[in-house]
Amino acid sequence: MITHEQAEERVKTGFYIHAAVYVAVVAGLMALNFTRNPDRLWSVWVACGWGAGVIAHGMAVFANSTSRERMVQRTIHRVERRAQRHAHSH
Repeated sequence: MITHEQAEERVKTGFYIHAAVYVAVVAGLMALNFTRNPDRLWSVWVACGWGAGVIAHGMAVFANSTSRERMVQRTIHRVERRAQRHAHSH
């Protein structure tokens, strides 16, 4: 069983992971872009497109309580479903 608070922490952690992966990948792509092909800044398109998704994810988690609660409830449901499957398999 997972508590509401634990599910909310998972939702927040999911955003932090998303943001960290974004920063790492975009930094790598920009380094690659600047060292291999500095006259065409294609990595900016990746940063902007994916960045919009990260911003939307952050707003859903931190600025919109309805979206956050929906994500929390989805997390609770998913964890309980996994626990049931695990209990039935043993």
